[in-house]
Formats: sequence, structure tokens, C-alpha cells
Amino acid sequence: MLEVASVVGVAATGALWKMAVEHGSMKRGMDAILSEVRMLRSELQKDIRVLEDDLRDHEVRLRNLEQTHLPGVKD
Repeated sequence: MLEVASVVGVAATGALWKMAVEHGSMKRGMDAILSEVRMLRSELQKDIRVLEDDLRDHEVRLRNLEQTHLPGVKD
């Protein structure tokens, strides 16, 4: 009976150790994914700012063209 209990204890310890190792590697994997998502989000925000600046520049140019070539058009 004691042998059975010790075998079960060793098996349970092995299973818990395996779960802990897998959990640790999953956590590292999730941390890596979150890091990538943060970098992509940062890059996307930069791209959005550049596009907004370009849009403003184009709007200003269009207004200047309208005022220069279409004297009746006002802001």
C-alpha cells in the first residue's frame, strides 16, 4: 500500500512539475506576443500621425489652389 502511495505521489509531483514548466513557457510566449502587439500598435500610431499630417497638408494645398484659381470660392 505504501508503494502505491509513493508511486502516486511521484507521478503527481511529476505532473505538477510538467504543468509548471508548460505554464512558464506559455507565459513567456504570451509575453513575447504582447510585446509584438505593443510594437505594432506604436508603429501604427506613428503611421496614423504621418497620414494625418499629409491630409492636413493636402487640405491646405487644395484651399490655396481653390483661392488662387477660383476667385469666387471662399473658406
